[in-house]
Formats: sequence, structure tokens, C-alpha cells
Amino acid sequence: MLRKRAIVLVLAVAALQSLGAQDFEYKWRRVRMDSTWESGALYSVDSIVAAHQEQIQPLMEVVIYSSEEIRDRRPESALSNLAADILLYAAGDRPDSGLPALSLMNFGGIRSGLPKGGVRIFDVYSAFPFDNTVVVARMRGEDVRRILDKFASSGKFEALGGVGITVRDGRMKRCLIGGRELEDDALYDLVTIDFLLDSGDRFDIAEDAVSVYRTGIVFRDAAVDYLRRLSSAGVVLENRGDGRVTIEDR
Repeated sequence: MLRKRAIVLVLAVAALQSLGAQDFEYKWRRVRMDSTWESGALYSVDSIVAAHQEQIQPLMEVVIYSSEEIRDRRPESALSNLAADILLYAAGDRPDSGLPALSLMNFGGIRSGLPKGGVRIFDVYSAFPFDNTVVVARMRGEDVRRILDKFASSGKFEALGGVGITVRDGRMKRCLIGGRELEDDALYDLVTIDFLLDSGDRFDIAEDAVSVYRTGIVFRDAAVDYLRRLSSAGVVLENRGDGRVTIEDR
């Protein structure tokens, strides 16, 4: 690569030297970019924008502010944790909500980060563009453990909420759900999206579920509502995780 760049540079210098041997003239002047250059012509793109302005305007509403760009990364991060927490928020009114709950969102469902400064509804929809709805799968602890053990052994965690997990040497050494140790014979509510419930990303959550409750809530709508509530409470988003998933060095 360096050799190619050197050759290109030599050729460029040679071309400039050759150009300098020729006789040519040029003239220039400053041009003030003011209303003189404005055109009254109506371009086709203007009519397209005008036709959709009424639909676009609501998407420009700022729902929260961030101190820096909010991004996702494994095993946990500000954005992935936010997505998982939105799920728990959306399922707050689920039937028999006394059971411990955790949430699961695939990283593939997060398509972009959130910008620094004002976060608009448009930005939220860009980060979560799919029409996924929130679902609750009631599951046995042993089946929940199987999912989490798979993440631990592969080192590839999806976004999780309501948990405190420590992994060492590819094995889950600690797993808290709702602040208490995971028990194989207990029941838990796994809050996720219908895409994962219905075998998306090779998950078989529906097959292992004791029961399923479909809230009908679109995830991205819940995201907007959740961020508005955070903002009303004075929260400013920061790009840092909270340690809910920790992979220790060997």
C-alpha cells in the first residue's frame, strides 16, 4: 500500500512540474454568497418535501438530551442497556407482574446510535426502525439459564435488562435477576420482542415458554415515551454502561 502511494505521489509531482512548464493564465475574484444568487425556481424536490412536511414535522420533536453520542457495544453499553430497559418499562402492566423479570433485545434490532445533543423522535426511529412489538414469555429458570449460558460460552451477549451477570472462562459465575440469584425451578418473565419470540435470530423462546403475553405495544413507541419520562425527570443520556454484564479476564 505504501509503495502504491509513493508511485502516485511521484506521478503527481511529475505532472505538476510538466504543467508548470506550460504557459497559462487564470483570473479570480471574490463572490459574496448572498440573496443575489437565490433562485425563485421551484424544483421537484421542493414539492416532494412540501407534500410530506406535515408528516415529517412531528418527528423533529426533541424528546431528551445526551451529553455525547450514545452507542452500542457488547457485552453491554449505554444504548443496548437503554433498549433492554425500555422493554421492562413497556411490560410494567403485564398480568401477574409480581414475578421477577428480565429483558432481552437482539443487537441486530439496534440500527444506529443516538446523537449528541437533542435526540429527536426521528433519531429514536432510526435506532429502532422495525415494527417489533413487546411480548412477555413466562419461563422456567432452567430455560432462562440455558439462554444466558449460551451467551456466556460464546462471549456474544445480546442486550439484557434486569440482570447482574459475571462471566469467567466462558462460564456464568453469577446471575442475579431482580437482585436475586437465578433459580432453576422458579418462574420468570422474559420481556422481549415478537421477532425473537417467533424464532428470529434462531431463538426458540416461544417453544420453551410456559405462557406468552403479547402487549401489542410497538417497541419504538415505548422508546419515545420512556425517553420523554427520563427527560421530565431531568435525566441526560451518557454513553456508559452500568456493569450489568461483566466478563472477567482470565
